[in-house]
Amino acid sequence: MDATPSITPAELLRLRMAALGLAESAVGSTPGPSIREGSAPAGPAPVPAGEASGPQLVAAVARRMLAVQGQDWRSARWALGVRAPGTTVDDVTAAFEAGLIVRSWPMRGTIHVVAAEDIGWMQRLTNHRVLSGAPKRREFLGMSDAVLDRLVEVSTAALAGGASHDRDSLAAVWTEAGIEWRSNWRYHVIWWLCQNGIAVFGPSPGGGEPRLVLAADWIASPRELSGDEALAELAVRYTGARGPVRVKDLAWWSGLTVREAKQAVALGGERGDLVPLRLDGVAGAAGELWAPADLADRALASGASGSLAPSWLLLPAFDEHLLGYTDRDAQLDPAHFERIVPGRNGMFLATAVHDGRVVGTWRRGSRKGSGLAVTPLPGEEIDLDGLAPEAARWAAFHGTGQTPLSIAPSAGS
Repeated sequence: MDATPSITPAELLRLRMAALGLAESAVGSTPGPSIREGSAPAGPAPVPAGEASGPQLVAAVARRMLAVQGQDWRSARWALGVRAPGTTVDDVTAAFEAGLIVRSWPMRGTIHVVAAEDIGWMQRLTNHRVLSGAPKRREFLGMSDAVLDRLVEVSTAALAGGASHDRDSLAAVWTEAGIEWRSNWRYHVIWWLCQNGIAVFGPSPGGGEPRLVLAADWIASPRELSGDEALAELAVRYTGARGPVRVKDLAWWSGLTVREAKQAVALGGERGDLVPLRLDGVAGAAGELWAPADLADRALASGASGSLAPSWLLLPAFDEHLLGYTDRDAQLDPAHFERIVPGRNGMFLATAVHDGRVVGTWRRGSRKGSGLAVTPLPGEEIDLDGLAPEAARWAAFHGTGQTPLSIAPSAGS
Protein backbone atom coordinates (compact mmCIF):
# COMPACT_ATOMS: atom_id res chain seq x y z
CA MET A 1 0.00 0.00 0.00
CA ASP A 2 1.30 3.46 -0.94
CA ALA A 3 2.33 5.29 2.24
CA THR A 4 2.96 8.60 0.44
CA PRO A 5 0.94 11.38 2.15
CA SER A 6 -1.81 12.88 0.03
CA ILE A 7 -3.14 16.42 -0.33
CA THR A 8 -6.31 17.85 -1.83
CA PRO A 9 -6.38 20.29 -4.75
CA ALA A 10 -7.27 23.06 -2.28
CA GLU A 11 -4.23 22.20 -0.17
CA LEU A 12 -2.07 22.14 -3.29
CA LEU A 13 -3.14 25.69 -4.09
CA ARG A 14 -2.47 26.93 -0.55
CA LEU A 15 0.97 25.34 -0.48
CA ARG A 16 1.86 26.82 -3.85
CA MET A 17 0.76 30.30 -2.81
CA ALA A 18 2.87 30.04 0.33
CA ALA A 19 5.94 28.84 -1.56
CA LEU A 20 5.49 31.51 -4.23
CA GLY A 21 5.73 34.19 -1.56
CA LEU A 22 2.20 35.36 -2.31
CA ALA A 23 0.62 34.60 1.04
CA GLU A 24 1.43 37.33 3.56
CA SER A 25 2.72 34.92 6.18
CA ALA A 26 4.99 33.25 3.65
CA VAL A 27 7.09 36.20 2.50
CA GLY A 28 10.71 35.29 3.07
CA SER A 29 9.84 31.91 4.58
CA THR A 30 10.82 29.55 1.78
CA PRO A 31 14.35 28.31 1.12
CA GLY A 32 17.09 30.36 -0.43
CA PRO A 33 20.49 28.93 -1.34
CA SER A 34 21.17 25.59 0.26
CA ILE A 35 24.51 26.42 1.83
CA ARG A 36 26.36 23.18 2.45
CA GLU A 37 29.96 22.41 3.20
CA GLY A 38 32.13 23.26 0.25
CA SER A 39 29.39 25.04 -1.68
CA ALA A 40 28.95 28.36 0.09
CA PRO A 41 29.43 31.55 -1.92
CA ALA A 42 32.75 33.27 -1.44
CA GLY A 43 31.32 36.56 -0.17
CA PRO A 44 29.23 37.45 2.87
CA ALA A 45 26.21 35.24 3.55
CA PRO A 46 23.03 36.54 1.86
CA VAL A 47 20.63 38.41 4.10
CA PRO A 48 17.46 36.35 4.75
CA ALA A 49 14.32 37.92 3.28
CA GLY A 50 12.73 38.28 6.70
CA GLU A 51 15.65 40.40 7.93
CA ALA A 52 16.16 42.53 4.82
CA SER A 53 14.73 45.76 3.50
CA GLY A 54 15.01 47.82 0.34
CA PRO A 55 17.50 46.50 -2.23
CA GLN A 56 18.55 43.66 0.08
CA LEU A 57 14.93 42.49 0.33
CA VAL A 58 14.56 42.62 -3.45
CA ALA A 59 17.71 40.53 -3.81
CA ALA A 60 16.53 38.10 -1.13
CA VAL A 61 13.27 37.58 -3.01
CA ALA A 62 15.14 36.98 -6.29
CA ARG A 63 17.40 34.52 -4.51
CA ARG A 64 14.48 32.69 -2.93
CA MET A 65 12.61 32.49 -6.24
CA LEU A 66 15.81 31.23 -7.97
CA ALA A 67 14.68 32.93 -11.20
CA VAL A 68 11.76 35.08 -12.32
CA GLN A 69 10.79 35.77 -15.91
CA GLY A 70 12.58 38.85 -17.15
CA GLN A 71 11.72 39.40 -20.80
CA ASP A 72 9.25 42.16 -19.93
CA TRP A 73 11.22 44.68 -17.89
CA ARG A 74 8.26 46.34 -16.17
CA SER A 75 6.66 43.03 -15.29
CA ALA A 76 9.91 41.60 -13.92
CA ARG A 77 10.26 44.52 -11.52
CA TRP A 78 6.74 44.05 -10.16
CA ALA A 79 7.27 40.28 -9.87
CA LEU A 80 9.94 41.14 -7.31
CA GLY A 81 8.03 44.02 -5.75
CA VAL A 82 4.81 42.11 -5.18
CA ARG A 83 6.82 39.65 -3.07
CA ALA A 84 8.83 42.32 -1.27
CA PRO A 85 6.36 44.50 0.66
CA GLY A 86 7.39 48.10 1.14
CA THR A 87 9.93 48.16 -1.68
CA THR A 88 9.88 50.41 -4.74
CA VAL A 89 11.18 50.37 -8.29
CA ASP A 90 14.14 52.38 -6.99
CA ASP A 91 15.01 49.45 -4.70
CA VAL A 92 15.01 47.13 -7.72
CA THR A 93 17.30 49.55 -9.55
CA ALA A 94 19.57 49.73 -6.51
CA ALA A 95 19.74 45.94 -6.30
CA PHE A 96 20.91 45.84 -9.92
CA GLU A 97 23.34 48.71 -9.38
CA ALA A 98 24.84 46.95 -6.35
CA GLY A 99 25.45 43.77 -8.34
CA LEU A 100 23.03 41.77 -6.18
CA ILE A 101 20.82 40.68 -9.07
CA VAL A 102 21.33 40.38 -12.82
CA ARG A 103 19.26 39.79 -15.92
CA SER A 104 20.35 37.02 -18.25
CA TRP A 105 19.47 33.66 -19.80
CA PRO A 106 19.87 30.96 -17.12
CA MET A 107 17.89 28.24 -18.92
CA ARG A 108 15.58 27.27 -21.83
CA GLY A 109 16.68 30.31 -23.86
CA THR A 110 14.48 32.68 -21.85
CA ILE A 111 15.70 35.81 -20.08
CA HIS A 112 15.20 35.90 -16.30
CA VAL A 113 16.18 37.95 -13.27
CA VAL A 114 18.38 35.95 -10.90
CA ALA A 115 20.64 36.51 -7.93
CA ALA A 116 24.05 37.40 -9.33
CA GLU A 117 25.82 34.53 -7.61
CA ASP A 118 23.49 31.93 -9.17
CA ILE A 119 23.63 32.70 -12.88
CA GLY A 120 26.91 30.88 -13.60
CA TRP A 121 26.16 27.47 -12.09
CA MET A 122 22.65 27.47 -13.53
CA GLN A 123 23.98 28.08 -17.03
CA ARG A 124 26.65 25.42 -16.72
CA LEU A 125 23.96 22.95 -15.69
CA THR A 126 21.47 23.75 -18.46
CA ASN A 127 23.56 25.03 -21.37
CA HIS A 128 23.91 21.65 -23.03
CA ARG A 129 20.26 21.87 -24.10
CA VAL A 130 20.04 25.48 -25.28
CA LEU A 131 23.45 25.86 -26.93
CA SER A 132 23.02 22.73 -29.04
CA GLY A 133 20.60 24.54 -31.35
CA ALA A 134 22.74 27.66 -31.80
CA PRO A 135 24.66 26.53 -34.94
CA LYS A 136 21.42 25.82 -36.78
CA ARG A 137 20.07 29.23 -35.74
CA ARG A 138 23.21 30.96 -37.08
CA GLU A 139 22.89 29.06 -40.33
CA PHE A 140 19.33 30.37 -40.65
CA LEU A 141 20.55 33.92 -39.90
CA GLY A 142 23.40 33.65 -42.40
CA MET A 143 26.07 34.23 -39.74
CA SER A 144 29.33 32.31 -39.98
CA ASP A 145 31.24 31.09 -36.95
CA ALA A 146 34.13 33.35 -37.96
CA VAL A 147 31.89 36.43 -37.90
CA LEU A 148 30.46 35.39 -34.55
CA ASP A 149 33.96 35.02 -33.13
CA ARG A 150 34.84 38.50 -34.38
CA LEU A 151 31.66 40.00 -32.88
CA VAL A 152 32.38 38.33 -29.54
CA GLU A 153 35.99 39.57 -29.62
CA VAL A 154 34.97 43.17 -30.34
CA SER A 155 32.17 43.07 -27.77
CA THR A 156 34.41 41.71 -25.04
CA ALA A 157 36.99 44.41 -25.71
CA ALA A 158 34.29 47.10 -25.61
CA LEU A 159 33.08 45.86 -22.22
CA ALA A 160 36.55 45.57 -20.69
CA GLY A 161 37.63 47.74 -17.81
CA GLY A 162 34.17 47.99 -16.25
CA ALA A 163 32.49 49.54 -19.29
CA SER A 164 28.80 48.94 -19.95
CA HIS A 165 26.70 49.09 -23.09
CA ASP A 166 23.08 48.87 -24.07
CA ARG A 167 22.05 47.00 -27.19
CA ASP A 168 22.28 50.00 -29.46
CA SER A 169 25.66 51.24 -28.29
CA LEU A 170 27.17 47.76 -28.50
CA ALA A 171 25.91 47.39 -32.05
CA ALA A 172 27.47 50.76 -32.85
CA VAL A 173 30.81 49.38 -31.65
CA TRP A 174 30.49 46.56 -34.17
CA THR A 175 29.94 49.07 -36.96
CA GLU A 176 32.89 51.16 -35.83
CA ALA A 177 35.04 48.02 -35.92
CA GLY A 178 34.18 47.59 -39.60
CA ILE A 179 32.01 44.51 -39.15
CA GLU A 180 29.20 44.14 -41.65
CA TRP A 181 26.38 42.83 -39.52
CA ARG A 182 22.66 42.38 -40.06
CA SER A 183 19.94 43.74 -37.79
CA ASN A 184 18.57 40.26 -37.08
CA TRP A 185 21.96 39.16 -35.75
CA ARG A 186 21.98 41.47 -32.75
CA TYR A 187 19.70 39.45 -30.49
CA HIS A 188 21.61 36.23 -31.21
CA VAL A 189 25.01 37.77 -30.50
CA ILE A 190 23.90 39.33 -27.21
CA TRP A 191 22.17 36.09 -26.22
CA TRP A 192 25.36 34.17 -27.07
CA LEU A 193 27.48 36.49 -24.93
CA CYS A 194 25.14 36.08 -21.97
CA GLN A 195 24.27 32.40 -22.40
CA ASN A 196 27.97 31.51 -22.37
CA GLY A 197 28.58 33.49 -19.19
CA ILE A 198 30.69 36.15 -20.89
CA ALA A 199 28.30 39.00 -20.13
CA VAL A 200 25.21 39.79 -18.07
CA PHE A 201 22.77 42.66 -17.89
CA GLY A 202 23.88 44.37 -14.68
CA PRO A 203 23.79 48.12 -13.93
CA SER A 204 20.49 49.94 -14.34
CA PRO A 205 21.38 53.64 -14.51
CA GLY A 206 18.41 55.91 -13.93
CA GLY A 207 16.10 52.92 -13.54
CA GLY A 208 16.30 52.02 -17.22
CA GLU A 209 16.76 48.52 -18.54
CA PRO A 210 20.03 46.99 -17.30
CA ARG A 211 23.15 47.38 -19.43
CA LEU A 212 25.59 44.73 -20.56
CA VAL A 213 28.76 44.21 -18.55
CA LEU A 214 31.38 41.49 -18.38
CA ALA A 215 30.20 38.83 -15.92
CA ALA A 216 33.69 38.29 -14.53
CA ASP A 217 33.96 41.98 -13.68
CA TRP A 218 30.44 42.43 -12.34
CA ILE A 219 29.70 39.30 -10.28
CA ALA A 220 31.80 39.46 -7.14
CA SER A 221 31.05 36.09 -5.52
CA PRO A 222 29.78 33.45 -7.94
CA ARG A 223 28.74 30.11 -6.49
CA GLU A 224 30.65 27.11 -7.79
CA LEU A 225 28.29 24.14 -8.17
CA SER A 226 28.41 21.28 -10.64
CA GLY A 227 27.21 17.75 -11.25
CA ASP A 228 24.83 16.17 -8.77
CA GLU A 229 25.26 19.06 -6.35
CA ALA A 230 24.00 21.52 -8.94
CA LEU A 231 21.15 19.21 -9.97
CA ALA A 232 19.98 18.84 -6.38
CA GLU A 233 20.30 22.57 -5.75
CA LEU A 234 18.17 23.36 -8.79
CA ALA A 235 15.43 20.96 -7.73
CA VAL A 236 15.40 22.09 -4.09
CA ARG A 237 15.45 25.81 -4.89
CA TYR A 238 12.85 25.54 -7.67
CA THR A 239 10.50 23.44 -5.55
CA GLY A 240 11.09 25.59 -2.49
CA ALA A 241 9.74 28.61 -4.38
CA ARG A 242 6.92 26.83 -6.25
CA GLY A 243 5.50 24.38 -3.72
CA PRO A 244 4.32 20.90 -4.72
CA VAL A 245 5.35 20.23 -8.31
CA ARG A 246 5.54 17.37 -10.76
CA VAL A 247 8.77 16.17 -12.31
CA LYS A 248 7.55 17.42 -15.68
CA ASP A 249 7.14 20.90 -14.16
CA LEU A 250 10.82 20.99 -13.26
CA ALA A 251 11.82 19.58 -16.66
CA TRP A 252 9.84 22.23 -18.54
CA TRP A 253 10.84 25.12 -16.29
CA SER A 254 14.55 24.32 -16.32
CA GLY A 255 14.83 23.01 -19.86
CA LEU A 256 16.39 19.78 -18.58
CA THR A 257 15.29 16.39 -19.84
CA VAL A 258 12.66 14.48 -17.87
CA ARG A 259 15.38 11.98 -16.97
CA GLU A 260 17.58 14.76 -15.56
CA ALA A 261 14.63 16.25 -13.70
CA LYS A 262 13.85 12.86 -12.13
CA GLN A 263 17.46 12.56 -11.04
CA ALA A 264 17.39 16.09 -9.62
CA VAL A 265 14.32 15.53 -7.41
CA ALA A 266 15.66 12.14 -6.34
CA LEU A 267 18.88 13.82 -5.22
CA GLY A 268 16.85 16.43 -3.36
CA GLY A 269 14.97 13.60 -1.67
CA GLU A 270 18.22 11.88 -0.69
CA ARG A 271 19.33 15.13 0.95
CA GLY A 272 16.10 15.19 2.93
CA ASP A 273 15.07 18.53 1.42
CA LEU A 274 12.28 17.18 -0.81
CA VAL A 275 9.51 14.71 0.01
CA PRO A 276 6.90 12.98 -2.17
CA LEU A 277 3.21 13.79 -1.95
CA ARG A 278 0.19 12.55 -3.88
CA LEU A 279 -2.68 14.61 -5.22
CA ASP A 280 -6.04 13.18 -4.20
CA GLY A 281 -8.11 11.69 -7.00
CA VAL A 282 -5.33 11.76 -9.61
CA ALA A 283 -3.90 8.39 -10.65
CA GLY A 284 -0.46 7.59 -11.97
CA ALA A 285 2.41 9.98 -12.60
CA ALA A 286 0.04 12.97 -12.93
CA GLY A 287 -0.73 12.67 -9.21
CA GLU A 288 2.90 12.36 -8.07
CA LEU A 289 4.21 15.55 -6.48
CA TRP A 290 7.40 16.68 -4.80
CA ALA A 291 7.42 19.36 -2.12
CA PRO A 292 9.90 21.09 0.20
CA ALA A 293 10.14 19.01 3.35
CA ASP A 294 9.41 21.90 5.73
CA LEU A 295 6.40 23.05 3.71
CA ALA A 296 5.00 19.53 3.54
CA ASP A 297 5.50 19.05 7.28
CA ARG A 298 3.50 22.19 8.01
CA ALA A 299 0.76 21.14 5.62
CA LEU A 300 0.38 17.66 7.07
CA ALA A 301 0.36 19.04 10.60
CA SER A 302 -2.27 21.68 9.90
CA GLY A 303 -4.17 20.28 6.96
CA ALA A 304 -3.03 23.38 5.04
CA SER A 305 -5.97 25.20 6.53
CA GLY A 306 -6.37 28.94 6.67
CA SER A 307 -7.06 31.63 4.15
CA LEU A 308 -4.94 32.73 1.24
CA ALA A 309 -4.03 36.24 2.34
CA PRO A 310 -4.15 38.76 0.80
CA SER A 311 -7.28 37.45 -0.90
CA TRP A 312 -6.81 39.75 -3.92
CA LEU A 313 -3.63 40.20 -5.93
CA LEU A 314 -2.55 42.04 -9.05
CA LEU A 315 0.22 39.92 -10.53
CA PRO A 316 2.44 40.95 -13.44
CA ALA A 317 2.57 39.43 -16.88
CA PHE A 318 4.69 36.27 -16.99
CA ASP A 319 4.47 35.75 -13.23
CA GLU A 320 5.71 32.47 -11.78
CA HIS A 321 2.21 31.96 -10.33
CA LEU A 322 1.43 30.48 -13.77
CA LEU A 323 4.81 30.30 -15.54
CA GLY A 324 6.32 28.11 -12.84
CA TYR A 325 4.35 25.02 -13.85
CA THR A 326 3.15 23.01 -16.83
CA ASP A 327 -0.04 21.97 -15.01
CA ARG A 328 -1.71 25.14 -13.75
CA ASP A 329 -5.18 23.77 -13.03
CA ALA A 330 -4.92 24.65 -9.34
CA GLN A 331 -4.44 28.32 -10.21
CA LEU A 332 -6.37 28.68 -13.48
CA ASP A 333 -9.39 27.06 -15.08
CA PRO A 334 -7.94 25.48 -18.26
CA ALA A 335 -10.96 26.76 -20.18
CA HIS A 336 -9.64 30.30 -19.67
CA PHE A 337 -6.06 29.69 -20.74
CA GLU A 338 -6.39 31.45 -24.09
CA ARG A 339 -7.71 34.56 -22.34
CA ILE A 340 -4.47 34.68 -20.35
CA VAL A 341 -2.30 33.73 -23.34
CA PRO A 342 -4.21 35.05 -26.39
CA GLY A 343 -3.67 32.82 -29.38
CA ARG A 344 -1.42 30.60 -27.23
CA ASN A 345 1.45 32.79 -28.39
CA GLY A 346 3.48 32.51 -25.18
CA MET A 347 2.69 36.07 -24.10
CA PHE A 348 1.11 35.76 -20.64
CA LEU A 349 -1.03 38.73 -19.60
CA ALA A 350 -1.03 40.31 -16.15
CA THR A 351 -3.59 38.61 -13.91
CA ALA A 352 -6.07 39.51 -11.18
CA VAL A 353 -6.08 36.73 -8.58
CA HIS A 354 -8.66 35.94 -5.91
CA ASP A 355 -7.83 33.39 -3.21
CA GLY A 356 -5.03 32.02 -5.35
CA ARG A 357 -7.02 31.55 -8.57
CA VAL A 358 -6.93 33.75 -11.67
CA VAL A 359 -10.23 35.58 -12.14
CA GLY A 360 -9.26 38.28 -14.62
CA THR A 361 -6.56 40.20 -16.45
CA TRP A 362 -5.48 43.80 -15.99
CA ARG A 363 -3.49 46.50 -17.67
CA ARG A 364 -2.38 50.04 -17.09
CA GLY A 365 -4.17 52.70 -19.08
CA SER A 366 -2.29 54.34 -21.93
CA ARG A 367 -2.82 57.87 -20.61
CA LYS A 368 -1.22 59.30 -17.47
CA GLY A 369 -3.60 59.04 -14.55
CA SER A 370 -5.93 56.64 -16.36
CA GLY A 371 -5.36 53.98 -13.71
CA LEU A 372 -5.67 50.22 -13.95
CA ALA A 373 -8.39 48.46 -15.94
CA VAL A 374 -9.39 44.93 -14.87
CA THR A 375 -11.13 42.54 -17.27
CA PRO A 376 -12.99 39.67 -15.56
CA LEU A 377 -12.85 36.16 -16.96
CA PRO A 378 -16.22 34.75 -18.07
CA GLY A 379 -18.33 33.87 -15.06
CA GLU A 380 -16.07 35.73 -12.61
CA GLU A 381 -16.74 38.88 -10.65
CA ILE A 382 -14.17 41.51 -9.73
CA ASP A 383 -14.43 43.24 -6.36
CA LEU A 384 -12.83 46.64 -6.94
CA ASP A 385 -12.94 47.40 -3.22
CA GLY A 386 -11.09 44.14 -2.56
CA LEU A 387 -8.49 44.99 -5.20
CA ALA A 388 -8.02 48.57 -4.01
CA PRO A 389 -5.27 47.77 -1.46
CA GLU A 390 -3.32 45.91 -4.14
CA ALA A 391 -3.72 48.77 -6.57
CA ALA A 392 -2.44 51.12 -3.87
CA ARG A 393 0.54 48.81 -3.26
CA TRP A 394 1.27 48.73 -7.00
CA ALA A 395 1.07 52.54 -7.12
CA ALA A 396 3.36 52.94 -4.11
CA PHE A 397 5.90 50.59 -5.67
CA HIS A 398 5.89 52.54 -8.94
CA GLY A 399 5.51 55.99 -7.36
CA THR A 400 2.48 56.86 -9.46
CA GLY A 401 0.32 58.42 -6.77
CA GLN A 402 -3.39 57.70 -6.64
CA THR A 403 -4.27 54.98 -9.14
CA PRO A 404 -7.97 54.49 -9.92
CA LEU A 405 -9.38 51.04 -10.73
CA SER A 406 -12.03 50.28 -13.32
CA ILE A 407 -13.71 47.28 -14.91
CA ALA A 408 -13.06 46.77 -18.62
CA PRO A 409 -15.41 44.58 -20.66
CA SER A 410 -14.13 41.24 -21.86
CA ALA A 411 -13.73 40.62 -25.57
CA GLY A 412 -17.00 39.77 -27.22
CA SER A 413 -19.15 40.99 -24.33
